[in-house]
Amino acid sequence: MNLLFSSMFFYEYSTDMMTKACEMAEFDGLEFWVETPYFWIDRSIEKLDCFADLKLALHAPVLDLNPVSVNNDLCELSLKETLYTISLASKKNAELVTIHAGKRSAYREPVWADYNSLHNYLRISSRFAKFKGVILSLENSEQRINNLCKAPKEIKDFAEFYDLSITFDIKHSIDIAEEFYGLIERFRNVHVSNSDEQKRHVQASKSDRVAKVLKDLSELGYDGLITVELDDLGIGNIDFGKKVEILREEGNFIRKFFKS
Repeated sequence: MNLLFSSMFFYEYSTDMMTKACEMAEFDGLEFWVETPYFWIDRSIEKLDCFADLKLALHAPVLDLNPVSVNNDLCELSLKETLYTISLASKKNAELVTIHAGKRSAYREPVWADYNSLHNYLRISSRFAKFKGVILSLENSEQRINNLCKAPKEIKDFAEFYDLSITFDIKHSIDIAEEFYGLIERFRNVHVSNSDEQKRHVQASKSDRVAKVLKDLSELGYDGLITVELDDLGIGNIDFGKKVEILREEGNFIRKFFKS
């Protein structure tokens, strides 16, 4: 098991500071969201050199993007940014790239047109990932009416058809987590967090339900990446030192279930 944290918890910091946080909290590495402002503003690849000795995973851009939007221009831009992330992963030897399936633009159940768009997105991105030698990992979506790939069977069908791995987000599917266990052979990354009243990613260590899922995954033999995914807006106004402290606490909580 390799323990990572999502760079979005250190949204306002430089990559050097993220590396420092990783060392201080005794993590193996991080899942880097390429939209992190310090990097995204100029996309200078040298800014990622500080990650060279860390386990690195990438998360494709999703903020303001949607690969199945009714707006074709937005679909094309979402695909372009995913291909960019795959290429970046190849250059930086990242473990994998996590992607989202997207959502119907209207707050209604997805329809055939949305699924056609998803097929197009996954067909192109999966082929490019194989060409680049990069593992592409599809994340289960939150349980919202217009999200695609929120149900186990749906994500299973797409993952099998395009030979994708799965990033299992516990918080997104906490109410039906056990229904995903049959897909554990495809799990390559697990996002760990609890949910607050506003559905933000907060400390898993405060949730018996998340603890139960971690225990289940350990007993089922999961031994891949585990990523602590936190949203500081759900925790409060905290400085760098406090973030590192919280990260260390979450890491210690998770390690109890995955002792070597």
